Amino acid sequence: MKIRAILLATSITLMGAIPALAAWERIGSIDVSYSHDRDAKNFALGGPVDSIQFRAMDSDIDCLTVRAEFGNGSSRAIFRGRLRQGMERNVDLPGRDRNIKQVVFSCGARKVSGGRIQISANIGNHRDEWRRNPDFSRMWSHLLNWGQRPDTDFVPGSNRWDLIGTERFEGRRDIETSVAGWRGRRVEAIALKPLDANARCRRVTARFGNGNSRDLDLPAENVLRKGGFQRIDLPGDVRNIESISMSCRAIDARNVTIQVFVGKP
Repeated sequence: MKIRAILLATSITLMGAIPALAAWERIGSIDVSYSHDRDAKNFALGGPVDSIQFRAMDSDIDCLTVRAEFGNGSSRAIFRGRLRQGMERNVDLPGRDRNIKQVVFSCGARKVSGGRIQISANIGNHRDEWRRNPDFSRMWSHLLNWGQRPDTDFVPGSNRWDLIGTERFEGRRDIETSVAGWRGRRVEAIALKPLDANARCRRVTARFGNGNSRDLDLPAENVLRKGGFQRIDLPGDVRNIESISMSCRAIDARNVTIQVFVGKP
């Protein structure tokens, strides 16, 4: 009985030592040209963050430096090195200053076709400061699901959205499927809605009328919440989609059904 009590106490101590998972919020992305690691690109933030996360898309990406510029006028390098395609890199911020105004990327893609860096942030307890940002309603409120009043223009089921297909993903492994049926349509965005379980999509790829294809930005940790609509914007000014390829699975169940909507321009 004493041994069991010791083991129980040890397990409780270890559990207390495990840090809480960061609540990552997808806040945007930048395009990166081939091998141009001396061309600086600025990405503005809407308020303080506790930590930041980068994910390379479409290519491995080499960064000569990534610098954070703070509200007090100082700046500091927070990352140097290679971002592997499809892998997240969590970056803790130095010191106690969390008021980042912008992040400056000096990075280059290893593929001639270029690449992209998805940017997520652990905003922590700084939400009120983000809401006070003058650009919050115009920019950040559409990216951050904080329970604010939804923009009715972008609610699937309104007259701006059409249900284009329903896909069923069975089992615990990622399943690849393609959703077609919109040839000749011009769309502004797509939206995904898991009906009966939370889902994780490893990849969602759009194939365009010009023959090109591109992976689309997904929510932080690639998680789609049950019953929620996840809007996914299209890159640049390309609007002629022929099909969407999805690789998804259920998280907390054996199966999940995902509805796919397209938004009209």
